[in-house]
Amino acid sequence: MHQTDTLFHKTKVFMGFMFGGEADNHAVNTVPKETLVKITKAEDGGLGGRGIWAPATTGFSPGNESEFMKKYLAGNLIEIKKA
Repeated sequence: MHQTDTLFHKTKVFMGFMFGGEADNHAVNTVPKETLVKITKAEDGGLGGRGIWAPATTGFSPGNESEFMKKYLAGNLIEIKKA
């Protein structure tokens, strides 16, 4: 059974609901329209526009990776040793 065979969702062409997959709505090249989001920059920096935005200091953001994150991205966190 395909994962979208029993999926309940809104139709894209007319007002209504349906079960099952729908072309271009549940295809591999896109996602259901309910999951698409738009992200807009609100302000510079941290609180009140001063300092660095707190999530940017965690070491997990692109271009600002910590040594731990660099090891994770390289696949070097776990070492397998043969007995």
